[in-house]
Amino acid sequence: MALNMYFKNGIIRKTRCQISDELVPALYQIHDNASFPQLTWLIDNLYDNPQIQPDTAQALADEMVGFEKLILSLHLPFPRVPLQKMQSFFMQAATSQQIIHTSNG
Repeated sequence: MALNMYFKNGIIRKTRCQISDELVPALYQIHDNASFPQLTWLIDNLYDNPQIQPDTAQALADEMVGFEKLILSLHLPFPRVPLQKMQSFFMQAATSQQIIHTSNG
């Protein structure tokens, strides 16, 4: 079951992103890794419809960059474009100081 995420971008507009079922196994590669506490938190709360505060979104964006570097250094396959989209989404929410809302879909 995918996790849909969005934050308000103006009065009516919303910016959306999704953690698809195919992306979850890639994220589990770093579950419980001390270098990625916010990604571990997101994985643990994936299906609890968490709200993500701007400071957490910034930490998630930073950890996504570190995660990509780690995966590249290990020469492991991973869904690069979806991970980069998530990183950009988290960065946008943090920069605009918006709370990310989530729902399972």
